[in-house]
Amino acid sequence: MRDPKVAFLLLVLSAASFAQQSSTSPTTISGCLMGLNGNFTLLTPSGERYILKGNQSRLFSFNGMQVEITGKPKSSKKDAARHEFQVSSVKKIAQVCQ
Repeated sequence: MRDPKVAFLLLVLSAASFAQQSSTSPTTISGCLMGLNGNFTLLTPSGERYILKGNQSRLFSFNGMQVEITGKPKSSKKDAARHEFQVSSVKKIAQVCQ
């Protein structure tokens, strides 16, 4: 590889590939799970609010509890400030929110 442009292009493509892979790995967040009219949110201790997407009957069984949620963040094309989270698993931390 004698051409620096080719080397630079390969470096940029490698970095983009790594960033894409790391953004799809599961993430765990914790907080208070609240449900109303079939819409579920998680309020974290730092004040962030996540709109939860996933199995509604499973989420309902943890309504009002302190939980740990594992899944993947979803980006909202309508509103960049809106945090959506695709839930893959839920674990109870405490019976009531603190």
